[in-house]
Amino acid sequence: MFVDKLIFKKHLEKGENVLYAAHKHWAEFAGPFVGILFFGFMLPWILYFIGFKSPVFVLVIVAWMILACIKLFYELIDWHSDVWLFTDMSIIIVEWHGLFSNTSQRIGYEDTEGVAFVIKGFWGTVLRYGDVTLKVISGSHIHLKNAKNPKKIELALMKHQGNYLNSREMSHAGGLKELLSQMVAHHLRHKK
Repeated sequence: MFVDKLIFKKHLEKGENVLYAAHKHWAEFAGPFVGILFFGFMLPWILYFIGFKSPVFVLVIVAWMILACIKLFYELIDWHSDVWLFTDMSIIIVEWHGLFSNTSQRIGYEDTEGVAFVIKGFWGTVLRYGDVTLKVISGSHIHLKNAKNPKKIELALMKHQGNYLNSREMSHAGGLKELLSQMVAHHLRHKK
């Protein structure tokens, strides 16, 4: 939670707290990770041990591995930065489109109609990942593909939405009580 708050701080209002972060499953990152691991690290050293041992080739390997590390870091950020943040004020949908491009959308708990999820296939069932859809009162749907533990996301939304709406009702009730007491006091003063 601390890491999510630190990374996504620019999307939060002052005093707003991240209560739950819904991320994509690690299986989404596994494909690029394996590809970078093989082509960026293992293949150059395999070529080196086969016989390409010239000093120039070693420099090429080092440069290639630095580029592979950068690509791996980029893919890790891309995977981690597509997230739904459930805060104590609203839901923030963050999508990362590249190094200097991301979008953020804020949806109030009172504007959400519900959430649904679909788990498909053997791996989705075994590893507990699937597609989650947030239904908004306006009729639009927001999707998080290959989300980690969709059932937990659904329960988190229901819990935090309930807590937010209850606290809002309590504050409105307190304000209404104060208004009524002021009206009665005003009425009693003018009645005398």
